[in-house]
Amino acid sequence: MRKLITFVAALSALAIGCGDDDAPATAPPVQPQPVQPQQPAQPAAPAVQSNFEDVTLSTGFTPDPHTTTGTSGGAVNAQNLNQACRGWVAQNPDHLFIAQTAFSNLRILVNGGAGDTTLVVQKPDGSYVCNDDAEGRNPIVTGSFTPGTYKVWVGSYEQGENTAYTIGFTELSSVNTASLGGGGSAAAAGGPSNFEDVTLSSGFMPDPHKVTGTSGGSVQASSLNPSCTGWVSATPDHLFTASDAFSNLRVIVHSADDTTLVIQKPDGTYMCNDDAEGHNPIVTGAFPAGTYKVHIGSYNQGENSRYTLGFTELPSVTAASLAN
Repeated sequence: MRKLITFVAALSALAIGCGDDDAPATAPPVQPQPVQPQQPAQPAAPAVQSNFEDVTLSTGFTPDPHTTTGTSGGAVNAQNLNQACRGWVAQNPDHLFIAQTAFSNLRILVNGGAGDTTLVVQKPDGSYVCNDDAEGRNPIVTGSFTPGTYKVWVGSYEQGENTAYTIGFTELSSVNTASLGGGGSAAAAGGPSNFEDVTLSSGFMPDPHKVTGTSGGSVQASSLNPSCTGWVSATPDHLFTASDAFSNLRVIVHSADDTTLVIQKPDGTYMCNDDAEGHNPIVTGAFPAGTYKVHIGSYNQGENSRYTLGFTELPSVTAASLAN
């Protein structure tokens, strides 16, 4: 009997020691995980890389004009950017222009010397302003510029050509492409006129002798002589060399738009005309032997028009007949 009591007591003690199987077990301590140090953020690459020097300006900048240089041309037809644009440009813009403040009237001018250059400017809103032959073969874009970044291309009118140029930014009305100086000046490039020169002797054939160009410029013709009108290039559009004297020669312009004619004689005096035949100018008279500077102006500032210039000794030739 004593053995049975001892066995029961031992069995009860064993049950108490086992405890409740449903009691929660103590969780092991959490080991801290190593933290990787954060890598510093990489600066974003510029959205656009330009080919040459960028320009940052605020209103009232000095010196004025602000100039820089580059080389025109590229493999992209500018009309692919906008149908109003001309010439061949690079894939990337040649310059970025950052307007830090609003400009009510800023002009961007290009002097390509003897080369024929074009100008393409993309505004911050994605739209384009373009120009070709505002002053001789040099382009100018004029207008208001809101703050922001502008992409600027200087194109070559002919595919495959590359021309060293000077580009200028100005708020002054007195600045023209010739005054930009630098390697892009017409004289330095050996181009004393914007378009084709003419050398004639009396009795020349065929009559009329015709050449073409684009009118206009940033120089008010009345500043050359009070009797002259319109806006002309600082550089003559053509040089006319009279190999001998003409007793009665007529110089005629034909254009679809309103053009003017300014001729500086070898002695420095001027002959000018506006609207001799409709909107077309004609200068008539005696031309002694020598070299004459011929400017074809646009009556309205900022306009540029294609024209045909004719030289004739025949009274039957008219401005309208030059178009044939």
